[in-house]
Amino acid sequence: DARGKPENPINNICFPSAVAEGYAPEGYSLCSVTVLKDAMDHYKGKDEALDTAVRQELGSWFPSRKAEILDDWQLKRIYNIKNAQPAQFQGPFPANVNGGRPTGEYRGKSLPTGLFVCGDHMASSTLNGALESGGQAGVAVSKSLPKKQVGTEKASTTKPKGTAVGV
Repeated sequence: DARGKPENPINNICFPSAVAEGYAPEGYSLCSVTVLKDAMDHYKGKDEALDTAVRQELGSWFPSRKAEILDDWQLKRIYNIKNAQPAQFQGPFPANVNGGRPTGEYRGKSLPTGLFVCGDHMASSTLNGALESGGQAGVAVSKSLPKKQVGTEKASTTKPKGTAVGV
């Protein structure tokens, strides 16, 4: 995976103004780019070089807009936010981009029966990872619920056994 390298610094992007118009002035859009620690360290003190590398990578992702990205987009601000995302691959409990961690465990320890955990720290540290983890927790909760008897007049009155906790 070339992400996070100096020539491919982008981890992920989003366009918040596509969801909430107030995030950008009328007639403009806001593109938010996440760059992880290794690439940020490489470009420390070299904001212009980082901006160029990000624009080049975005241009390769959106070739029909490359000239606009390179020449017309305006860099508004770079935020260097320490520990902004959970460790993904090198930490003591690395995330897994293909399915995430088991929802019935946290930091390698089994959780009490009926307790499940979800969040971006359980899969990839992205919105997609959070959604994937929440979906897996929902499936785990569903599997922990009592099964409804087919052909009976009344459904089970047993209280649900599962709770998903998003952190």
